[in-house]
Amino acid sequence: MLLKAPFVWRGVTWGDAIEVAGVYVVLALYRSVRRAATTEASGARARLLEFAAITYALGHGIHVAANSAHDMLSATGGGDPWGLVALWDEGIGHYLTDIGRIAFAIGLTWTESAAARGAARGAARDVAARSAARPDASRRLLLPGAAAYGFIYFATAVEGQTAPLALPFCAAYAAWSARRAIRAGKTGAVDAPIRAFYTVAAWMALLLFAVWAAMEGGLPEFTKVGIL
Repeated sequence: MLLKAPFVWRGVTWGDAIEVAGVYVVLALYRSVRRAATTEASGARARLLEFAAITYALGHGIHVAANSAHDMLSATGGGDPWGLVALWDEGIGHYLTDIGRIAFAIGLTWTESAAARGAARGAARDVAARSAARPDASRRLLLPGAAAYGFIYFATAVEGQTAPLALPFCAAYAAWSARRAIRAGKTGAVDAPIRAFYTVAAWMALLLFAVWAAMEGGLPEFTKVGIL
């Protein structure tokens, strides 16, 4: 986080506090999406979503701690001869967080798909009823929300240098979703809002990756080119 104003303890910043609080907010939002748009996950799907939550929270926890240590070393002129701070801050912390995001995308999509199959067999008719009853306002917010998520995913991947993981996942998800839509003969935007959300986000991120790579000849961090 770039908000380096001190908060409570020397070396702890408002950015650190916002990141910690944000983990609780994001996990609550993921849970509300799972409960509102799908049937309750079970079995392997539930375990995947649990893995996603734990990994996402662990990644942010590691990043906050290592980032504070990095700030202290920078302020005091201390060294990091083993490169441990950089490893946990810029490496493991960022990648665990992104793995958590990917696991959420897969787990939520998988759960939604299972619910749709159950509805087709008459085992979960309430899913279709929920979709039909979903307010028009929510549908209108899906596209801008997905586009915003795609931008955030792109930005965190570039600044956190996790593009080697994030970019292939976006490409794979977009290709898989397109194949599903072609096989079904429709986009699935109404009866599969989670898949629609992540599909739009994936295409948005891919577009931004392409534009950034064309502009900079690669995917350098924003801070390295003087934007942040």
